[in-house]
Amino acid sequence: MTRTAYQRINTASLAHAPAGAAARADHAQAAAVRVRWLVIPLSILLCVLQAIITLLANNVSGVAVTSTLIPVFGFGVLVIVVLMLNPILRVLGAVTAGLLRPLNRPELVCIFAAMMCTAGISAFGLTEQLIPIIATPFNPEWNTPQKGWNDNLTPNMMNSGLYLTDPEVVRVFRGGVHVKAPLEGAPLAERASYWMDVARATPWHAWAGPVSYWLVFIFATYGMFYCLTYVVLGYWAQREKLIFPLAQLPIALMPDDSKGLGRVPLIFKSPGFWLGFTISAGVLAWNAMVAAGWLPGLTAIGLGMGRQVVTALLSGSMFTGITGGNDYATMFIIIFTAVGIAFLLPLEISFSIWFYFVVGRAIILVHTWLGYGQTEANFPTDWLWLNSPVTAQGGGGFLFFSLMALYRCMKDYIALARGKSVGERLKIAIPVIGLVICILIMTLWLAQSRIGFWWALVMIGFVTLMTVGMMRIVAEGGVYWLQAHTSFFHVYKMLGLGRYFHNVSPALVGPLLPIYSVLFLDIKTFMAPNLLNAGEMQRVTSTSRGKFHLNLAVCIVVSVFVSLAFAIFLAHMRGAQQMEGWFYSQGPLSLMSTAYDATTAVPKFDPTTTAWYGVGAAWVALSLWLRTAFFWFPHPVGYIMLINPLMSQLWFSFFIGWIAKKIVVKFGGKQTFDRVRDIFIGLIMGELLSIFFWGAVSLIFNIKTGNITLNRY
Repeated sequence: MTRTAYQRINTASLAHAPAGAAARADHAQAAAVRVRWLVIPLSILLCVLQAIITLLANNVSGVAVTSTLIPVFGFGVLVIVVLMLNPILRVLGAVTAGLLRPLNRPELVCIFAAMMCTAGISAFGLTEQLIPIIATPFNPEWNTPQKGWNDNLTPNMMNSGLYLTDPEVVRVFRGGVHVKAPLEGAPLAERASYWMDVARATPWHAWAGPVSYWLVFIFATYGMFYCLTYVVLGYWAQREKLIFPLAQLPIALMPDDSKGLGRVPLIFKSPGFWLGFTISAGVLAWNAMVAAGWLPGLTAIGLGMGRQVVTALLSGSMFTGITGGNDYATMFIIIFTAVGIAFLLPLEISFSIWFYFVVGRAIILVHTWLGYGQTEANFPTDWLWLNSPVTAQGGGGFLFFSLMALYRCMKDYIALARGKSVGERLKIAIPVIGLVICILIMTLWLAQSRIGFWWALVMIGFVTLMTVGMMRIVAEGGVYWLQAHTSFFHVYKMLGLGRYFHNVSPALVGPLLPIYSVLFLDIKTFMAPNLLNAGEMQRVTSTSRGKFHLNLAVCIVVSVFVSLAFAIFLAHMRGAQQMEGWFYSQGPLSLMSTAYDATTAVPKFDPTTTAWYGVGAAWVALSLWLRTAFFWFPHPVGYIMLINPLMSQLWFSFFIGWIAKKIVVKFGGKQTFDRVRDIFIGLIMGELLSIFFWGAVSLIFNIKTGNITLNRY
């Protein structure tokens, strides 16, 4: 049978519309995609408000508004714009001849991307990690002779200029400045005068030096994230066709400019969307009102079974082995956002995520059956030193997977450059050159310590590899809640490097822990995956690159300075002892204690943990190879997520989303899927806007609204 040869259509020869109509169409299209300069000041204003509100909510109301990769504040602003502001501007635009036209999709992409990438700066991503640690090593209240920090830890600090060394400055930070506060309900002018007095009493000069030192490393790290984004984005998006679920979600809520500027997006006209929205928003509203005491005598709606309930149910049974752990133990939690994201994922990805979590529980269970422990508590794991058999496998698989992902992207870069002119090669290589420069700056900054240049380079290389893996997990799996129980320090301890290399002795490695903790320890709001999602949003919407990157860079810089300054001001006004307990008290004290312990112990080579790392790497390699022949073989993304202890809260929701999509795909057609898809997007938005709304209620009216947050545990 011969094939029919089809000629490509020459689009240049197609019949054209009349010149006038074509001109009008081109003009309308240009107006729709143009990004106005007002977007930059608007983005800056919103990012500043986001930073201040996040700090106030976390430290005054105890509400973690921004605690994951999902920018709740950004989604709240996006919905307000498309449902309220844009329709108003559309009406005004008709009156003012287009002077006040609505925000189009590229402009909304610029604004949302800036808010998404800066959302974590004021909380887990930087500020609430950095400000407390600057005041910790030389805090006389904590640095006592009994603790021994001055014996082995502080003398080896990389650079004492990174920390506050004046005990009086630290005391003022911990206790607050001596400025008389106005009475509750005082006039705004009186409160403003009080704030000015606090600002004048704050010892800014003492903070300027340490913060400036840190900013060199911070901005070099952000530069590494930015360049790494454009090293991997093209290959992952165009060659491997990853779906970037966290980038597609906000785009689904944005207007279609071809239908006319300012029109309400179709998703908000879907009954399915409002059904899902009502379910999640209704449940959370009920729970918030119960917590606030507005529904006396009534109880909150349970959203699954926590650790204590599961332990009580399984104790004494054959499944006792998977009980008794810490906050990361087995549980069955329903998080509407995770259910919705799982439904949006390809089935193989959502299956892998929950399936491998169950495999991890089975591994622990088998160990207990064989007598290696009684419960999960006998297999400790943490984010600095310890690995269980499960997280060690995940760590080995994670490192191999990240290495392969980076290798493929770099290989693609070399292929793109082959046969090009020098100028074209240079243009293609700009992200790689920028990446090398940023890594070099980070390494030189770190090498000021006696760890030496080459070991500093190894550590920064490890951090870069970890960043690639986290970006891939988010881009492919939509996992928005991250921690990592694998790090340079896990490998250092596992291989016993301090025993064999003087430049990485425990006395030198211990002081590196505070530095690592600022950006890479509690990575719930890790900036790198959000930069990747922002780049994908810009790519698929063809947003102006120049204004997009300028807007994003300016917003990041402004957010850093505003967040750091406001956190210092707020701590001196309230006293750091009255700020959020984990960030300003328990966390820094625990970290320094761990750092001290690291300086006093010389770890030996651990063959068991090393073997588990090897098993993890081998399994991922085997999985990647088998998937080329057997399409049904499980995707390894869930396996490498064994390093993420927060999967204990997420896995059950991913299971619900997977089983729901499995049923819809099997028994329904495309139209059924599209209608049901709107329901799950509604579930997500109902939860996100509930967090936005009830967080505002709690902050404004000082009302406890319960655990209405994505940071459930």
